[in-house]
Amino acid sequence: LALGSRVALAQDSALAYAADVALTDVEIETIRSMNLRFGFNTNHRTDDFINLLIEGGEQTASDYGIELLVGEANFDAAKQLADVETLIQQEVDAIFLVAVDFNAISPAIVNDAGITEVIVGGPPPDGDVLTVMNSTSYDGCYESCKYLIDSVGGSGKIGVVSIPLALSTIRDRETGTLDAISESGMELVGLQPVWTQDDALAAAENMIQANPDLTAIFATWSLAINGTLAAIDASGNDIKLGGYDAERAGFEAFDAGDPFLISLSGQQAVVQGKAGLDALCKSILGESVASEIVVPTLLVTADNYQARWDDLYPGVEAPWA
Repeated sequence: LALGSRVALAQDSALAYAADVALTDVEIETIRSMNLRFGFNTNHRTDDFINLLIEGGEQTASDYGIELLVGEANFDAAKQLADVETLIQQEVDAIFLVAVDFNAISPAIVNDAGITEVIVGGPPPDGDVLTVMNSTSYDGCYESCKYLIDSVGGSGKIGVVSIPLALSTIRDRETGTLDAISESGMELVGLQPVWTQDDALAAAENMIQANPDLTAIFATWSLAINGTLAAIDASGNDIKLGGYDAERAGFEAFDAGDPFLISLSGQQAVVQGKAGLDALCKSILGESVASEIVVPTLLVTADNYQARWDDLYPGVEAPWA
């Protein structure tokens, strides 16, 4: 099999959207005849975003007759490096990757096998990938945080609970959040990165105890949202919450009329999973692919959560159905 050249990256470096890499019916039939095998390795599998991303990849692989080897690193960079190197040794035709740490994964990206790779979250420091898959992370956090700030009148104290992943998309989330806060009249009282929902619960509890007059908290990923909301509910204080990632627990809170949850920004994970495989297939067919594929985030609030569920969870029964 002659793989698409990474020279395609230099030929077309423009920004693209998911629809730009969608395969035609003729291209799908060609791909189906090639008996391809792809690796699909993620940094974890603990939230809806990753599982929906995988679902988008698995459904697309099934539609295209591609064997998809799915693995996850459980936030262990060394394990992920070993797993991806194993995929390279197995001579898969392409790899879709969500990295734990860009620096740690670079040796697997700089490989002599010529295997085409798509990465989620930002470009690696070494080596070339076919394209980078991103949500509009900065815009999503900025929009959701500003909505939260506006809802509390633009003043008071606010804390941030984030995630310590070494990915550019995570830095974009924090930057969007902090820009929204700095443009407001709110006082930032702390930014705490956490790995787990329990850690988020503890971090939010500490913020609340240290700041009894805390007005709001913004959480930049799903488990931070869940842990923070639990801390707010338990505190008895009227603290409002906004976040980035719109997952089942958030939709359930909106449907239950939770008085503290104000805004979420949802990533279209199924769309990203499909677009990543589409881009790899385009390259294998010898077509150029843009250096970055962007999928917009969607603001979710108490006013639109039911419609947004259908956008973010296509084909999945809603919790209130």
